[in-house]
Amino acid sequence: MSKGKFKIKLHTKIVIGLILGILFGSYFHIDQKRLEIKSKTGEAEVNEWSSFQFLKKDSIIKSFNNDDQLIILKYFNGIKDASLKKELKIKVEKAGASPQIFEDIKEVSKVKTIGVLLKPVGDIFIRLLNMIAVPLVLASLIVGAASLSDVKHIAKIGGKTLGFYALTAVLAIAIGLTFANIIQPGHIMSPDAKQRLLDAYQDDAKTKIDQNVSLNITEFLVNIVPKNPFKAIADGDFLQIVFFAILTGIFLTQINKEKSREVISFFEGISDAMILLVEKVMHIAPYAVFTLIAATVAEFGFGIVKTLLWYSLTVIAGLTVLTFVEYPLLLKLFTKVKIKDFFVVQKQVLAVAFSTSSSAATLPVTMDVCEKKLGVPNKIASFVLPLGTTVNMDGTALYQAVAAMFIAQVYGFDLNLSQQLTIVLTAALAAVGTAPVPGVGLIMLIIVLRSVGIPEEGIALIIGVDRLLDMCRTIPNVLADSLACVVIASSEKELGKINLSESE
Repeated sequence: MSKGKFKIKLHTKIVIGLILGILFGSYFHIDQKRLEIKSKTGEAEVNEWSSFQFLKKDSIIKSFNNDDQLIILKYFNGIKDASLKKELKIKVEKAGASPQIFEDIKEVSKVKTIGVLLKPVGDIFIRLLNMIAVPLVLASLIVGAASLSDVKHIAKIGGKTLGFYALTAVLAIAIGLTFANIIQPGHIMSPDAKQRLLDAYQDDAKTKIDQNVSLNITEFLVNIVPKNPFKAIADGDFLQIVFFAILTGIFLTQINKEKSREVISFFEGISDAMILLVEKVMHIAPYAVFTLIAATVAEFGFGIVKTLLWYSLTVIAGLTVLTFVEYPLLLKLFTKVKIKDFFVVQKQVLAVAFSTSSSAATLPVTMDVCEKKLGVPNKIASFVLPLGTTVNMDGTALYQAVAAMFIAQVYGFDLNLSQQLTIVLTAALAAVGTAPVPGVGLIMLIIVLRSVGIPEEGIALIIGVDRLLDMCRTIPNVLADSLACVVIASSEKELGKINLSESE
């Protein structure tokens, strides 16, 4: 029997890690009827309470039942009056047992499990990918722009890229609105479920609303030009990095060739080193994916999904059509690449995107796959992918459209065609301004809600499942970037052969 005959491929390990993470997180989930209280007498756990009361002296100021864990936490953390907190007592009543009284309360929190405690392993993996992303984009884009050497060529590729991203974004939003109008998930939610969600997440919603986000196209365009490119690099502002790197690459070709050759060779070496580092870091991906998924499932569980089942299904149905219907059709229309081959080589990209919920963290993996598996030249991949990571958020745009319709339906707003077209435009523009990191899509949703007069507080209705849906919508976000790479390279007649062989 030859050595390595039964070696498990990396993408298979990642899928196994993902499945085991779901099972592990489900088993070691955070108990929704269990809390840890730190007081002057020490730490104590309480569970299965029939009544959970906050007292001032002997007067009850707030009382909760055994289904109100999140609301209890929000209430306690929302008390800012130091004098009230010092006088506060907690009385926990449990059937068949004497009441427990806690004084001088320091902290009330969920009881963490091993499913959550393992998360730092996954966090290190995400940080490693983010660490690689910026130098990889900067170096490869400078080399790519220098190899193009023609400003008209760069402008042509840029125009094709932005045009393709605009097309996919509008189609994605249209799919989201179609599903929201057909299923109408907001009309299915009961008034009681609505009130419980608003009570549980209103503080989180207020925090995001208070960030006072706005959409200003002129300001957005001005901010593409960095005042300080080193600050842009430090902050990971991809659009500013792309702008600086393209200009640097173009004008390196305009100076003395001996001088420029040394600089280009330096950045070429950086790019090659980062690509190699990505391949090495990916070996810990199965373990990182396991811990990230386990922590997410353990902390959020599936209880909240039941309450928002129809909303979640509407978003997922839209994302599924976007990923497995729209993208294959565009691939068939614009290229000669086989649909099956395209999806086969994307397995690592999709697994990392799903587990990290971050287009930026997935970028190094996407770039590696596009160049080495899909046959996209570096000069195109290094231009299209960083740009797509920042401006192309199809999954996020679809989610924002469905979320806006859902919140409107819950509040009884009947949005007409004109208002829905406003959502299409605003969601497309908001997706451009969405940073490629977890959770930011929820903040940009506020812009979409404001555009059609839907109460912004409504985001409290969907915060509970946002993390899980964020994982799902990151998949089409990154897949569209790879698709754009293939389409642009094919249009330029520079697409190589797909490499289906396994290198790991």
